[in-house]
Amino acid sequence: MVFITHQDDRETPLEESLEAFYRLVKAGKVRFIGVSNFLTWRLEEARHISRSNGWPQFCCIQQRFSYLRPVIGANFDPQVAGTAELLDFCQSRKVQFLAYSPLLGGAYSRSDRPLPPQYQGPDSKRRLDALKAVAGEACTTTNQIVLAWLMQSEPVAIPVLGVSRPEQLEENLGALDITLSEDQIYRLSSAGNIPTSHFDAKRQESRLAK
Repeated sequence: MVFITHQDDRETPLEESLEAFYRLVKAGKVRFIGVSNFLTWRLEEARHISRSNGWPQFCCIQQRFSYLRPVIGANFDPQVAGTAELLDFCQSRKVQFLAYSPLLGGAYSRSDRPLPPQYQGPDSKRRLDALKAVAGEACTTTNQIVLAWLMQSEPVAIPVLGVSRPEQLEENLGALDITLSEDQIYRLSSAGNIPTSHFDAKRQESRLAK
């Protein structure tokens, strides 16, 4: 069992919380510990404290994350969105990244569910167009492509899902049967990116033409 603390309580010393987690693991009540809604530097600080005391370290972090990227300065308070920096940290430190709210409450597939304002950024249309194109190629739903992309991109993000109807669960599980090609993953991941130079632009054009 994984025991996850769902918020960073800045008023409680990390040492106090981590020692409590250590006692739970030592007593056999939990096997692993993780965090949610932590900033990268706080996660590293917690792991350093655990290492210094010989306590179990956080093995995973659960953060808001989806295919669409939040606009700069987006506020999800009290939630914290995953960032490229955090994903890179997790990959280098072998911390499993868990993505909650990956389907944005149905906004990818339901016309009555508009995109949350935090995701209405300058690259959203291009990424949605890429998502629909790949879903058409795979003869599947946009939701399934979002989940497949999360699980097959590098680094891997394990989606945390909530459903209210059996057919939603069936659709979500169907993502496990989808294998995206390297080209499809590249097109999804690079959609909306702004090349930093003329060389980068030509390289993208060349790769997409293959």
